Amino acid sequence: MAQKYANVWSRAAASLTALSHTQAGAFRWGVLILLTAVWFGGGIWLWRDLPFSEALYRTFSAVSMWDAYFASSDSAINPHDGWLREVVRYAALAAPVVGLLFAFSGQLGRSLARMFNLAAARHVVIAGDSSAALSLAQDCRKRKDSVILIADGLAEETALGLRRKGVIVLEGEAIQIETLRTARAHHAAHVVAYEPDDTANLQIEAAVRRLVGDSKRRPPIGVHVSTRSAMLLKEAREMRSSQMRKKKAGPPPIDPKPFSLEEMAARALVQKESQALLTLAQQLGQSRLHIVFFGFDAAAEAIAERVLMSLWSAHFEAPRLTVLSPDSASAEAGFKARHREAFANPGAWVADIEFLPFDWNLASVGAEVLESVEQARGKPTAIVVSTGADPGNIHLALSLKRLCNHGKRWPVPIYMRETSQSEFSQQYAKGDETPELDAYLLAFGAHQVNSTRVRIIDGALDQGAAIAHEHYNRGLGSKDAMSMRELQSAMKDWSDVLETYRAANRAVADAAMVKAWDAGFRPAAKGEKGDTAIAVPPALMEKMARTEHDRWMAERLMSGWRPTATSEARNNDLMAHDKIVGWDQLNEADRNNDVVQIRASMDVARLMHKEGFVPRS
Repeated sequence: MAQKYANVWSRAAASLTALSHTQAGAFRWGVLILLTAVWFGGGIWLWRDLPFSEALYRTFSAVSMWDAYFASSDSAINPHDGWLREVVRYAALAAPVVGLLFAFSGQLGRSLARMFNLAAARHVVIAGDSSAALSLAQDCRKRKDSVILIADGLAEETALGLRRKGVIVLEGEAIQIETLRTARAHHAAHVVAYEPDDTANLQIEAAVRRLVGDSKRRPPIGVHVSTRSAMLLKEAREMRSSQMRKKKAGPPPIDPKPFSLEEMAARALVQKESQALLTLAQQLGQSRLHIVFFGFDAAAEAIAERVLMSLWSAHFEAPRLTVLSPDSASAEAGFKARHREAFANPGAWVADIEFLPFDWNLASVGAEVLESVEQARGKPTAIVVSTGADPGNIHLALSLKRLCNHGKRWPVPIYMRETSQSEFSQQYAKGDETPELDAYLLAFGAHQVNSTRVRIIDGALDQGAAIAHEHYNRGLGSKDAMSMRELQSAMKDWSDVLETYRAANRAVADAAMVKAWDAGFRPAAKGEKGDTAIAVPPALMEKMARTEHDRWMAERLMSGWRPTATSEARNNDLMAHDKIVGWDQLNEADRNNDVVQIRASMDVARLMHKEGFVPRS
């Protein structure tokens, strides 16, 4: 059974919150109207032989239990209407009582929910009112988690809709420690900081840490801190590693987990599309994967990073990127500043990325744009459209699709960034739906898909990275593959892994499907019988290991590491590595580490596609 984040009290509070805010107006008013109709209609009929004013007076008096309603005989009542008198009497009593119950039931439910929430624990606390935060809250509720959402200024109707689903909404600022105390954040299973300001999210983590103090928490509270700045994300992760190196005996009460939605979307896209890109490059007779970017916002840069870190195939040269941007000089300077080591070490590797000027707001996308890219960089394998705004992405992606399909000039996938799913993407940007070789649209990055409990709280995208790390720890370069039970349990020690190793193993996991493709396998389609025990052919192992070493060097340099001097030893604090050298300079043990990562990638691929693999044609 899947784990649910809640205890008895938080579950009761969530249920009462949903019950007290459920729209049952039609039912409630229907009952009241029915009781009132029986009361007045039956009363008027019961006293029909009297003048109307007298009949109305006696009907009203039913609620006071007037003696005439008890008398066994009354000259004004038809002897055959005794049953009706009882019905009218009880309807008159029930109408005000039921009305009062309905009027106060909502307030009673809310009061009880607040009382039960005083003992809430093992629940999920979400701070923020963005679309991504609301999406995560609703997804957690679908999985029966108890959720407390801290939001300042949430629209009344939006808050009401969340409460009807059982989300407890607290108004206030999450950076205030008392607000977090009210949300029982120090007793939660997970706290997700989703404020638009990165600094505020870090302050929320610090406030939770102060609330918990030196209390023993097993397991620790997972504090997931959203960051929009790639540089701040890197520093937050390094700070976590520094804290882990200095931690005292025993597990810490807080497990900080900084994350980026842009990075998650990029990793998911690379994992999903890598085999399709490799197959297309092979069909087009290309020597390397070449990705062309229209726009270079944070989401596009995240994809560029993952491509340079992971999409390395033994059958192709190193990946190439071309960026078209209205301010190409600033985009280039910023990227190179954030990834200095990827351009400062030509003896090891230099990122193949070029920035070209093009402003789609001032000029239409025409054949001359494609021609300039071809002449400067060659034909592409894929296009990424990520200009910073969904309407612009949709318009530009659609224009590119028409242009690319004119004469089948660029029959490539167009990955369109969309922060929130639209009718357009659901209808027209669903991927390749035709057998012919042509350009098609695929939307990625929507919060409905990205901001989910599986990805953010459960860390599904890191499961493959945990397997890769387990391979490295065990040194499984020449041993049998891990069993499926071992694959499933590899996550248990992932929280103790330093961030520098996490980053390296994430790139290994993202490259898993590339390794499977290089070894000659693709995922089994529906109805096909797949093989779950895939392995690298011995004749390919050294070639793939060489490529894996080149990929590893690119990932380390992109992550800020640098080669050491000839006589210098590895230094984790200074991010200097003595193995960032060519394959020929490695000893046998170091080369075996690359074999280990190849085997790790194959096991990651097995876990990602439990239906198995078949030989690719």
